[in-house]
Amino acid sequence: MQSRRLSGLLILLGAASFAADLARWDASQPPKSQSIRLESAADSVWRIDVSSGQPVARLKPSADYYSRAAYLISIDKPPVGPSWMIFEFLDRGYGLITISPGLPETKQWGVARVNSGRVRRAVYRYDKAAPAKLRVEGLDYLRAVIFTDQQPPLEQAPLVEPAVKYAAYSERVTSVSGDAATPDLINDALAGVRNQLPLVRALGFNGVETYVRWGYVERQRGVYDWSYYDALLNEVEKHGLQWFPMLLAGSGYALPAWLHDGPQNFGFKCLEHGIVHDTQSIFQPFQTEYASRFIAEFGKHYAGRKSLLGIRLGPSGDYGEAQYPAKGPGYGFRQHHTHIGYWAADDLAVADFRRTMEKKYGDIAKLNSAWNSRFSSFDQIKTFLPETALTPRQRIDFADWYFNAMSEWCEKWAVWSRQALPNTVIHQSSGGWGPVQIGTDYSYQARSMSKVKGGIRLTNEGDDFADNFTITRMASSAARFYGIPLGYEPGGFGSKRGVVARLYNCITNGGIHQFFYQGNIVGNDQSVEPWLKYSKLLDMHSKPVIDVAAFYPDTALKLDDEVVRYRWASTFFTAGRTMREEVDFDYASEQMIREGALDRYKVLMFLWGAVMEAPTLEKIDQWVRNGGTLVFSPRFRGYPVTVEGDSSIVNKWLAGDTGKGRVISYGGDLVPAQSYANYMRELLLKTPSISPATRAALQMQKPSSVYWSVLENGKLLMLNFGDRTASVRLASGKALTIPPYEIAVE
Repeated sequence: MQSRRLSGLLILLGAASFAADLARWDASQPPKSQSIRLESAADSVWRIDVSSGQPVARLKPSADYYSRAAYLISIDKPPVGPSWMIFEFLDRGYGLITISPGLPETKQWGVARVNSGRVRRAVYRYDKAAPAKLRVEGLDYLRAVIFTDQQPPLEQAPLVEPAVKYAAYSERVTSVSGDAATPDLINDALAGVRNQLPLVRALGFNGVETYVRWGYVERQRGVYDWSYYDALLNEVEKHGLQWFPMLLAGSGYALPAWLHDGPQNFGFKCLEHGIVHDTQSIFQPFQTEYASRFIAEFGKHYAGRKSLLGIRLGPSGDYGEAQYPAKGPGYGFRQHHTHIGYWAADDLAVADFRRTMEKKYGDIAKLNSAWNSRFSSFDQIKTFLPETALTPRQRIDFADWYFNAMSEWCEKWAVWSRQALPNTVIHQSSGGWGPVQIGTDYSYQARSMSKVKGGIRLTNEGDDFADNFTITRMASSAARFYGIPLGYEPGGFGSKRGVVARLYNCITNGGIHQFFYQGNIVGNDQSVEPWLKYSKLLDMHSKPVIDVAAFYPDTALKLDDEVVRYRWASTFFTAGRTMREEVDFDYASEQMIREGALDRYKVLMFLWGAVMEAPTLEKIDQWVRNGGTLVFSPRFRGYPVTVEGDSSIVNKWLAGDTGKGRVISYGGDLVPAQSYANYMRELLLKTPSISPATRAALQMQKPSSVYWSVLENGKLLMLNFGDRTASVRLASGKALTIPPYEIAVE
């Protein structure tokens, strides 16, 4: 019956006579008789098929993760005046129809494919001449292409039931085009939201993110106008979704004109070049005044809205992350002087650093002794490039101040937000990957968010699982230790590989918040299917069983840029990626160790960087003496010692004085890391205290492309992050195969 109704509708549409068809292609007509042609090319392989009794064109999806298939359309005589282009299509599958050359959102309707099973129309309006050639992506089951000079009915995509049903709470958030160039262009933003929200809903997302820019609501100082965001939220509510906005006040493109053009504009200034950035300096007292008021006003206006799923904080940085400027835009999204560096050259930053050093040392003679300097008073202290420091302690003092200044600023945002929104989900934005220049201290942020019962969302994932693991594990380890919610966000492009990798990373860390830019899912031909297949695993919501920790080299990375600054050249990350092929492990930062985190682990291993503060080494020694197993490799970075070079504890270990525990000095090289990883696997199998679940996972036979995680709910999750089907034999003897970039659950 459904097939006959669909067939009848197709016949009706096909027979409809528009008042003035300017050009037409129809799947039921001979190609040579039509004024519009579908071309063929390497990325445009299509065939005429019959679906529901009617001919349609079927496009072969791209088999490459990084390219898209498209219909290539040629128009013999493109319309030169106002016209409408209509795609008649059978709505099967999910996607967003996009054309190139593109058109503004206000000139598009019905472009979301939501698997309604109906014959639908996507409409594009041209006010002037239409192009002679078009590239159309995200469309299958094409019935007809029509140009007409009469406006057709403008219908948005229908609202359908989500393709995936979720049993447990999770925050599944995606972006929409809700950020217009100016607040006066709200209709542009609303058009994008209307075009995209039916697809967002259909894919099973429950939250929508838009930026809330301070400059859009306080355009006149002291006067708040929320009408722009009210209109967006109203549209979100109409689609049965919730809002998860990001609050932005200090970033350059969030500023109101009256601040940017006035005397209180006080941006970060870099030490490298002495150039000011549009993002406001966290050392400027006025930023405290306006940021706290902005958050309070947001709370007054939106705290009671049930459609507010949560908020994300944007305290600083180029894109609102809890960090210093790195690579983003300036005021009005203009190109501006920005780089990864040290943004501490402004007078207020210098004054803050001076006060911090005076508070720490009290006596200038003590500072001179630690820094090997000859200052006569604290008034002479200035910020400096760390590589110019004369002693390790001087360099650490600067790095500690730089980290803590940003961490304390972000904690203020968290406190203000909790005061304004006492019952709302709050996530801090943690970006970067750990270098001092970025200024994100993941352990500090996790602890500070625990004070306000908030969480963190990491903003730095990519398309590679092993890399995602190494750069996010510090934050996720800290989040689980301090008991706060955890979420993830990509830093850019995502293919099917990235969708599966990111879901796996979130699921196996107990994460409840998963954010995707819309293009990560619908911007390529292969990503929708794994989202529909594996996002349901978010229901597991279980923490991993972790017996092993890697020492996170907080102090070493402050002393030497080679430790993590150059991400792909970092030996710490390289060793971590290799070690992850063998075992699931956490990072243990110095702060976490001093606060008792080692009690959670049986084995602590060093990957790269062995210098630390004395209280940390003393805590490790205590843990060893209580039965812990410590493994380090002195080649080529030496033995575990304090910043001042005290090796008395390691000397006791090497002499056999380890209490109930043991200390193992691995004699081989750490680079390449595979030998060390193999050694650690065998060592873990012989360690009695390792949990049975971890031991069984270590015994499986698998290729290096297969990663495993044991969850506290008893599930064993495996990811094949390789281009070939993987054969796996579990410790029980059970054999299974895992296709490329797929997840298996046991």
